[in-house]
Amino acid sequence: MSSTCIQSARTVYTKQMENGEPAAMHCLQSIYGLKQSSRLLHQRLSKFLRASGFKQLISDQCVYTKGTGNDQVIVCCWVDDIILASGRENHAARSWFDTSLRKEFVVSPWTPGVEASWILNMKVQRNWREGTLHLSQPAAIEKLAAQFKLTEHVGRGPWVPMDPNLKLDKTAADKVVPSQMWDYQSAVGAMLYLSLTARPDIAQCVGVLSRFMACPGEAHVTAAQQAIKYLYATRYHGITYTRGVHGAPHVFMSAHLGDEVDSESSVNGHEFVTYADADLAGDVGTRKSTTGFVVVLAGGLVSWMSKLQSTVALSTAEAETNASVEAVKQIMHFRLFMRELGMGQDGPSVVFEDNQAAIAIAQKEEQSRRSKHYMIKAAFLSDSYKRGIFRYSKVGTKDQLADAFTKPLPRDDFIKFRGWMGVKVFESEQAS
Repeated sequence: MSSTCIQSARTVYTKQMENGEPAAMHCLQSIYGLKQSSRLLHQRLSKFLRASGFKQLISDQCVYTKGTGNDQVIVCCWVDDIILASGRENHAARSWFDTSLRKEFVVSPWTPGVEASWILNMKVQRNWREGTLHLSQPAAIEKLAAQFKLTEHVGRGPWVPMDPNLKLDKTAADKVVPSQMWDYQSAVGAMLYLSLTARPDIAQCVGVLSRFMACPGEAHVTAAQQAIKYLYATRYHGITYTRGVHGAPHVFMSAHLGDEVDSESSVNGHEFVTYADADLAGDVGTRKSTTGFVVVLAGGLVSWMSKLQSTVALSTAEAETNASVEAVKQIMHFRLFMRELGMGQDGPSVVFEDNQAAIAIAQKEEQSRRSKHYMIKAAFLSDSYKRGIFRYSKVGTKDQLADAFTKPLPRDDFIKFRGWMGVKVFESEQAS
């Protein structure tokens, strides 16, 4: 896997009017920084890749593939950053791609054949012997903590990103001054990026803090500071993916401890599993519920969500059904994505759910008086279930991984689920 940065060659044409004043310029081609530049660059890059024999994925139009099996080459693009993935022995394909790319674009200096160590501000580490890949963002976290002068007050740091007893709302009378509001918005925005990349353990916390961007109080600022302190104390943590580790985390732990394992919960091959959950009326101000779901593959999270639902749920079953709908929508996308990569999942994808009523709503076509107002969502789940897109598997509340994305948890529960997310320190960092 290697990464690089590309840009189009650009030329600026200037002209003066007869009176010597500068005339308006007409751009003959895109200039870096303009609104449409990234789109035009993507169009040109896409044309080049397709002409080179790559196929653009339907599920993600920034991903291109060529070949199959050990000869497969995968190119992922993010504006002008590119990462190339291929088999370790496929030197010819990597060399050919590097040469072809340099003929078409101005490429930033890099050493061909060297494995990617940084991509989109993420640190990439590997252990080929153990078959692990680790993604973390220590540099970004250190910069964030230094910006708000929170590095010297950490010590061992807080154990959780948010106090489980804290209830934030918009009725706080002690509104912050505009300069503090800018600091709050800047801090939450920076943490939002971290929560979407390599630190899913703060997704629930950041989701709550982002609801008060326009009206933060002292309590909100203090909560944001605690989250930054937690990040700094765990700055070397990141998602670790492990070759050969499959199945659901709670099933893996049960088998590891010698407990009896439910055969219906077992997952083989390169299949992914999903956990879906909801916190009924968890938001103090609106009484809306929070949806949480995670997709687990190779021992780590590949997708996750912690989001306030758009409507007020009238029952736990309704809130859990709303969460399942979001999870199944993501499952549909992932099934197509993996099939296009040549790793199609056989049979229905497993969704671990801890609410029996929500399971029954999807498995049955019956309409009750208590559920008829959200039957469109229920019908979507029922149709997807019958088509074999997913199947439910009952999981206990104490093993519901998605619970960490619906509400702040006590220390012991949070640390357990954080490990199940695959969020931990890489082996080399641990040794040091």
